Amino acid sequence: MVGKKRRYSPGENASSLKQETLSNQKDSRKRAGRDFISKESVNSRGANKVAGKRGRLLLVVVAFLLVLCSARLFDLQVVQAPALADEARQARTVSAEIVSKRGDIVDRKGTVLATSIEVYNVSVNQILVKDYVHHEIVSPDGKIVTDKTKLRDPRNQKKVIGTGAAEAARQLAPILEMNPAVLGGKMVGSRGFVYLAKNVSAEKWRKIRKLKIDGIDGELRYQRQYPNGATASSILGFTDFEQVGQAGIEATQNKQLAGVPGKRVAEISPSGQVIPGGADVIKAATPGKTVRLTIDADLQNTAEGLVNKQVADFGAAWGTAIVQRVGTGQILALADSGNEPPEQVRKRTSGTTGSRAVQYTYEPGSSGKLVTFATALEQKKITPLTPVNSSDKITIAGQSFRDSHSHSTKRLTASGVLAESSNTGTVQIGQMVTDQQRYQMMKALGLGQKTGIEMPGESAGIIGSPKSWDARQRMTTMFGQGMACTPLQMSALISTIANHGVYVAPRMISEYEDSQGIPEKAKVPAAAQKLDQNAAATLVRMMESVTSDEGTAKKAQIPGYRSAGKTGTSEIISGGGGSRGVVASFIGLAPAENPEIAVSVIIYQPKSGIYGGVVAGPVFSQIAAQALTLLDVPPSSTKPQLYPIEAH
Repeated sequence: MVGKKRRYSPGENASSLKQETLSNQKDSRKRAGRDFISKESVNSRGANKVAGKRGRLLLVVVAFLLVLCSARLFDLQVVQAPALADEARQARTVSAEIVSKRGDIVDRKGTVLATSIEVYNVSVNQILVKDYVHHEIVSPDGKIVTDKTKLRDPRNQKKVIGTGAAEAARQLAPILEMNPAVLGGKMVGSRGFVYLAKNVSAEKWRKIRKLKIDGIDGELRYQRQYPNGATASSILGFTDFEQVGQAGIEATQNKQLAGVPGKRVAEISPSGQVIPGGADVIKAATPGKTVRLTIDADLQNTAEGLVNKQVADFGAAWGTAIVQRVGTGQILALADSGNEPPEQVRKRTSGTTGSRAVQYTYEPGSSGKLVTFATALEQKKITPLTPVNSSDKITIAGQSFRDSHSHSTKRLTASGVLAESSNTGTVQIGQMVTDQQRYQMMKALGLGQKTGIEMPGESAGIIGSPKSWDARQRMTTMFGQGMACTPLQMSALISTIANHGVYVAPRMISEYEDSQGIPEKAKVPAAAQKLDQNAAATLVRMMESVTSDEGTAKKAQIPGYRSAGKTGTSEIISGGGGSRGVVASFIGLAPAENPEIAVSVIIYQPKSGIYGGVVAGPVFSQIAAQALTLLDVPPSSTKPQLYPIEAH
C-alpha cells in the first residue's frame, strides 16, 4: 500500500532485499507507462535502462557493505569479544601491594625492643571529593544532634552543613593539624590520587574515617619504634623509611623480620573507585617473625650505664662491656658507650652505626698473656708452681722488654707471673713453646677469625702467622701486643677457658616466632674442644690470684662470689709510631669454682688512668654482680685455693 513504511527484521538478508527492490521498480515502470505515454517514450525507456543499471550497481555495493559490516560486527562481538573484554578489563585493573607488618625484636624475657605500629598515608580523590555533601541532623534550636538517643526526634531536620573540598578541608584540618586553606588547595583538581599527609597515627585515622568523607582514603603503613630509646641501639640497628633493615639485628635478620607483602587486584573506575561486582581479589600479607634475642634488657641497660659513667669519669674515647653465658655462648649484654636512639642514628651521616664490641679492634695487652699460659700448660712446659726469675727488664735476641713498673728481680711462680702481669716473666714462659704452637692456640681460642655472631660488620682481627713475625713481634705477641682482636673475641676466649676448654661461638638470637606463635630455635654452631680441660681448669685457678688482694685486679672482686680474670693495658700506636694513649681492659669469669658467666670490659683511651685493674676492673665487678643475681646463681660457699705468688 502506498504511504505505509515497510519494516525489515534483522533476519532478512541482502538478497531478498534486492529482489523486492527490483520488483517494485518494474511495477513502477508499468504504472508509469500506462499513465504517462508521450512522444518521448523511446527516450524515456533508454534513460530508465541506464538508471536501472546504476540502481542495481548501487544495490550491489550497499549489499556488499552490509555483508562486510555484518562480518566485522560478528568478528568483534563473537570472535574477538572475549579477548577485547579481557583487554578492557586489564586496562581498568590495578594492582596494589599490601604491606606486611615487620616482626618484633624482643629480649630473652619477651620485653619488646623494636616493634612496628600502624600509621596511615591519607590521600584524596579530587574527582570524588568535589561532590561531597556534609549532612547533619539538626535539632529545632539549630544545634547538631550528637546524642544518639535524640536522633529520632521528629522535630529534627537533616541539614546540609557544607559541600565539596572546602567542607572536607574544614573537617580534616584540625585532625591533621594543617591550615584549612593549604589543605583545601591540595584537594582541588582533577586527579584521582593526591597525598594529603603521611604517617598519620592510627588514632587520627580512626577520627578521619568516622567523618565518612567521599574521596578520602587511608593507606596502611607501618612505622618502626624502639620503646627503650638508646638501650641496645648498637645491637638493634635501625630501618630506613621503607622499613628495610640498615644496621644491627634489623639488617642481618631483615628477611625474617620483613614478612611477605600481600596483594590486592581490583577493577577501578575512571573516577578511582572500585567497580561494584568487578574483580577484587585480596591476598593477605604474611607478617614478619618475632626475633627473640639472648639479651636481657635490664642487664643491658645497667651495663650501658656503667660503661658510660666510666668513660665519662676517665675521659675516655669509648668503652664496651660484654656478658656471655658460659657453656651456651649466649650474649646477655653487649654494651657500647654513647648509644643514641635508633631514630637519631638513622639521621647521622658519620660515625659508627654498629657495635664497637663487634667491629673495632685493639691490642689486648696483658689479657693476651692467657694464650701464652694456655699453650705452655697444654704442652706441659709449666705448672702453676714453675719458678721464673722476673726482673723489671729483659733482653732476648737483641730485643729488650720491660715490666709496667720498676722492681727488683723476683723469683715468682708461673701463677705469680700471671698474677703480677710480668712481661719479662711471660716472655720467658713463651720461650718454652714454639711460635707455631702459640699461633695454633690463638686460632683455637678464636683470635684472628670472625665468631659468626648475628651482627653486621664483624671484624676478624689481625694476628698474622709466625712467618710474618719479625724478631720483636715474635716476643710482643707473647704478652698481647703486635696483634689485634675485637672485644667479642676476647669474651669468647675467656668463656672458652671457663667452659673447660670447649669453644662455643657467641650467639645473640635464641629463636624465631611466627605470627601463629610457633617458635623455631635458632641454629647453634657445634661446640668443640679447643684447650685441654685440665689446662683450662688450672688456668682458671691461676687467674683467681689476679683478683686477689695480691693481684693486679683487686677492684674486680665480686662481693659474695669468687672471681677470676686477667687485666690488660696496651698502647695505642699512631701512624707515625708515637703513642696516642692506652687501652685498659679486664676479662674475667664468675663464680670461679663453677663459672656461669664471662665478662669483658674495654675502656679505650682513658686520660686519667691506664691500668686495666683500676679502670675496667670495677665495671666488671658491678656488671658481673647483677648478671649473677639475674641468673639466680647462689653465692660462693668455698674459699679460693690460691697458688703461691712467690717461688721457694
